[in-house]
Amino acid sequence: MTGPRLYDELAPWYTLLTPKEEYAEEAAMYGDAFARAAPDAETLLELGCGAGHNAYHLKARYRCTLTDLAPSMLALSEALNPECAHHLGDMRALRLTERFDLVLVHDAVMYMRSEDDLRRAMETAHAHLHPGGAALFVPDFVKETFVESTQVFEAEDEGRAMRCVEWDWDPDPDDDTFVVDYLFVIREGRGE
Repeated sequence: MTGPRLYDELAPWYTLLTPKEEYAEEAAMYGDAFARAAPDAETLLELGCGAGHNAYHLKARYRCTLTDLAPSMLALSEALNPECAHHLGDMRALRLTERFDLVLVHDAVMYMRSEDDLRRAMETAHAHLHPGGAALFVPDFVKETFVESTQVFEAEDEGRAMRCVEWDWDPDPDDDTFVVDYLFVIREGRGE
């Protein structure tokens, strides 16, 4: 399975689509949840870190190790979080030599397309936790609360602009998957 174009050829546009500042509130919420579950935690492993936006906010509290399946996204995270360790790998099979106090699987858990994929990701989280550690999985949706939706994103910076429509829909409500379609209009320079 190849990854979405957003995490490969469109990766340079990712930080325009979702700026790191937009993650401050939810990263604080994750940090608070971890503090309640494991108050003495010092180390955090993030499986599926993307561009590293959660870690950007959490690294003040924890020594972070970040992983992702997409090399282009991992490169964005390395540029944003050079003080964090980075490893290329699939959360369903990754095995590092160290263990951590905490494991975070943000919305990357949404790419688990079967119960077996999810089980394997959870086994990876468990394999990397110290006894008494805590894992947090944060899906965008769960089946019981899924509602079809459409979002429009607009962003610009020096010399480029992006418009994006995200459409979350479910072609078969009786199964355990849904579809996210994206439409991107991107402009560089004088309109290319």
